[in-house]
Amino acid sequence: MDMRCPRCNIQASPVGHEDARAYYECPSCKRVWATLLTSLAERVGSRTRRESVRILVADDSDELAGLVAAWLQDEGFDVVTASSGRQTLDAASVYRPDIVLLDLVMPALGGFEVCAAVSQQAQPPQMILMTGVWDPENARRATDLGVDALLRKPFTREAVLEAVLTAAERCGLDRQPAHGSRSG
Repeated sequence: MDMRCPRCNIQASPVGHEDARAYYECPSCKRVWATLLTSLAERVGSRTRRESVRILVADDSDELAGLVAAWLQDEGFDVVTASSGRQTLDAASVYRPDIVLLDLVMPALGGFEVCAAVSQQAQPPQMILMTGVWDPENARRATDLGVDALLRKPFTREAVLEAVLTAAERCGLDRQPAHGSRSG
């Protein structure tokens, strides 16, 4: 696998693994980062469309990020998490998600700054912002950045799934209904 530094775009060297994460180091800038081993593993057999959809959940609350990730994994999506703005940028450059669920208030770069940076990628992901601070200015900024959805905390499992399925359809990734959906 050709793993590249998110900062320098130079081929990185593996430096170890622990707790289901692989660690890499850039020979140029000496930056070290981690990625989930499951995101690097080749899957055997046929994959569903949802298993192909890569989602990055970024929230400074590990509990909330873990809960949202569990909801999405239960639906068959491939999910990784990040807990700061810097980790989100690193994960996005390595993992190349199709969809990012991003908290607005995060340490080491806020959600709007991360959203703007991730949107500059060659193939930018669908962006879903999450916030507990509702403000018309946030909605305006989100619209200006081309955000696909803005979820207000506290939100339900159904609201997250609806936003993710809509984003997946927008980029042509998922045409399957959620479990328990009714057709009509």
